[in-house]
Amino acid sequence: MEPDAETTTATSPSNARRRFWTACGALCLAGAAYLGFDALVGYTDDAYIRSDLVRIAPEVSGPVSTVHVQDNDHVEAGALLLTLDPKPFELTVAVRTDRVAGADAAVAVKVQAEAAQAATVQSAEATLDLAQAQFRRTSQLAERGFAAQETLDKVSDDVRQAQSALALATAQVLVGKREVDQARRDAQEARADLAIAAYDLTRTRIVASVPGYVNNLDVRPGRFAKAGEPVVGLVDDTQWRIVANFKEDVAAAMAPGTAVRVWLDTRPWRLWRGRVQGVARGIARDETPGQLLPYVAPTTDWIRLRRRLPVTILLDPPLPRGALFMGADARVVFLR
Repeated sequence: MEPDAETTTATSPSNARRRFWTACGALCLAGAAYLGFDALVGYTDDAYIRSDLVRIAPEVSGPVSTVHVQDNDHVEAGALLLTLDPKPFELTVAVRTDRVAGADAAVAVKVQAEAAQAATVQSAEATLDLAQAQFRRTSQLAERGFAAQETLDKVSDDVRQAQSALALATAQVLVGKREVDQARRDAQEARADLAIAAYDLTRTRIVASVPGYVNNLDVRPGRFAKAGEPVVGLVDDTQWRIVANFKEDVAAAMAPGTAVRVWLDTRPWRLWRGRVQGVARGIARDETPGQLLPYVAPTTDWIRLRRRLPVTILLDPPLPRGALFMGADARVVFLR
């Protein structure tokens, strides 16, 4: 039996309203679920593994003679990485060693001369004492008429000559002391130059300052290494951490010590334990090279996102060292 037109007309609006309210209810439930999830769980997939890249630079300049490591090698702190040609530095050490020996010899000569000058002063003092005694005796004899004026004049002249000789000897002693002091300063300076040359020689051996992985090595024997310019990069194996960019309200509520779970794309299907080390207190609003504030791009795939703050997370030991690669992606989730 076919339904009449009036029944069909009555049921169609009812079904439409029922479908509309069902759709509205589903949307409300989805929105509530999303907001509830966001209120209870913090999550970001904008995270990555980070460590410190230590740039090893020589303290002296010279051609590389030997490369002791290969790219991607793991090295311990103090391990020998490169050797610069030591010959020029060895020659400098030899020259400055001879200079120290010469300076020490000069000091010895000046000391001996100072001793001789001191003896000259003592002799001049004795000569002056004798001349003064002779002058006193002659003066007494002259007063009694037993000595001629000529004799008195001669002993008086002897006194003046003795005084001049003593003054000259005393001045020479002062000059000799100054020469000894200067010779000792020259010897000290020569030793300092030798110490610098010896130190520079030790700097021809370039060693790792931290344990880590040799990264992007392109140094070969014969390359001229300049002082202060990095030649080897080491990914520090002791500073692994996760940098996760969370939305502002989530990051602001995260306290140091907050427990989180970390998913590493280098070793998926497992969650690693971690704890918040701290939240960055500032970000840059524009991308300017060389600035000290971190810059977090507010767009992903042409969609502008809310500003995010970097949160540093330390993984709980034991660390998954086989999965730690600087710059690799990660995901972080935690209960708020």
